[in-house]
Amino acid sequence: MENTLARVTSILCIPYGYTVTLWCAGAWTVTRYGPPGRLDVLLFAAGAVAAFLTLAVMGRGRLDPEVPMRVPAIVVLNAFPILAVVIVLAVPQAALPRAVAFPANSFLATASYVVILAALLRVLRGRPRKAH
Repeated sequence: MENTLARVTSILCIPYGYTVTLWCAGAWTVTRYGPPGRLDVLLFAAGAVAAFLTLAVMGRGRLDPEVPMRVPAIVVLNAFPILAVVIVLAVPQAALPRAVAFPANSFLATASYVVILAALLRVLRGRPRKAH
C-alpha cells in the first residue's frame, strides 16, 4: 500500500495543489462579490486560462516535446496553495469592481501557484539528487 500511495500522491501533487488554489480563489471571490452569474463563471475560467497560457508562452522556448512528469519528491509536500491563496486574499475587496473580480482572482491564483512552484523547482534543480 505504501508504494501505491506514494505513486498516487506523486502523480497528483501538482494538479491537487492547483485545484485547491483555484477553489479557494473562487470561494473567496463569491464571498466578496456574491454568487456568480453565467458570465462571471465564464470570466473566472477565462482568467485562469489566460494566466496559464501567458506563463506557458513565456516558457515555450524550454518546453519539452512531451510533458514531463518527473519532479523532485519534495513537491509532494505541496503546501504552495496556502501561499498562493494568501496572495489572492491580500487584494483589498474594494480594489476590484465586480466586473473584473472573477477573472482577476482566477488569473492571480493561477499565476501565483505556477510561479511559486516554478521558483521552487528552479531552486531544487541545482541541488544534487540522493541515490536510492
